[in-house]
Amino acid sequence: MVSPEHLGGQVVRLLVGIGFCTLLTCCGDRPTAGVQSGLLATTLASSTTTSTTSVASSTTTSTTSVASSTTTSTTSVASSTTTSTTTLPLPRGRIPTVDDPLRVLVLGDSATYEIEPGLTAALEHTGLVDSTDWTQMGLGLSRWPEFPWWEAWAGYVAEIRPDAVVLQVGIWDVEEGVFSGTRRPVPTDSDWEQQFAFLMDVAVEVLTVDGADLYWLTMLPAPPDAASPERLNRLVVELANRDERVSVVDLTPAFSRDGEYVRVVERNGVVWPIRKVDGVHLCREGAGLAGRVVAEAIAADHGVIVDVGWEDGAWRSNPKFDVDPCSDPLPPDDAS
Repeated sequence: MVSPEHLGGQVVRLLVGIGFCTLLTCCGDRPTAGVQSGLLATTLASSTTTSTTSVASSTTTSTTSVASSTTTSTTSVASSTTTSTTTLPLPRGRIPTVDDPLRVLVLGDSATYEIEPGLTAALEHTGLVDSTDWTQMGLGLSRWPEFPWWEAWAGYVAEIRPDAVVLQVGIWDVEEGVFSGTRRPVPTDSDWEQQFAFLMDVAVEVLTVDGADLYWLTMLPAPPDAASPERLNRLVVELANRDERVSVVDLTPAFSRDGEYVRVVERNGVVWPIRKVDGVHLCREGAGLAGRVVAEAIAADHGVIVDVGWEDGAWRSNPKFDVDPCSDPLPPDDAS
């Protein structure tokens, strides 16, 4: 366990170690990314977040790949039983008990905000997991100039002391033309991948500093009029391949069919919408579908079985789904 100041120093050494300031150059009147990284490093080093942490070393032990999908169709029907995980077949983490449940921290943007109710329902149905939601609409790693996410996350880690952290970002990192004045990097930067990979490394250090495993979710397949997630998803895979603290949970197969983007799935003979009217965010069924994929990935690593029986529970009445509601049925008890 180390002090917040020590954590800041460790992150600064990370910046130096990966040579971030030498990677990037100035473009027009935009400040150089090297200067930006210096500001980020200074902020991290001076953070007063009350975190108590220790940093684990990383080695590469496995190779992960992520399925890709095209965005040429919105009419295909996928099966909601499709799942994909990248976890090992045998438990590799702490085995929880009723008296000492697995502690899971869920972080991410508006997509994760909607996944979380289904994920928490699936995890807590086991009776062996406590899940805490700190998702945030509008979150993006590249929005650090206006939201120093590492400070908030360090506080969450210190409070929860999670065994596992779930993270998904990307909507506000890959779309062009949104928050352009307050993002570093922006998607059109020639060195966007180098800069964003650096931010990902910082996120790993902050979230795993107390020994947690990080489950990084791929971005969901995008509708035809949205930015492709493939570039960011590739960076997630590359990160997991070089850092054993990170596991990729690939959501692409569950939300596509034959490589095509889908809006609906079939469950128990009924066709359910999984994406909201914007084609990006999730309906209840989509949240349940993603929740099962992620829950099974975490559970497999900790000797826990995710059983059925939670899918149509009270979590479907979560007010998170009241924004742009989908035309799907509520739980039977709420049907009135």
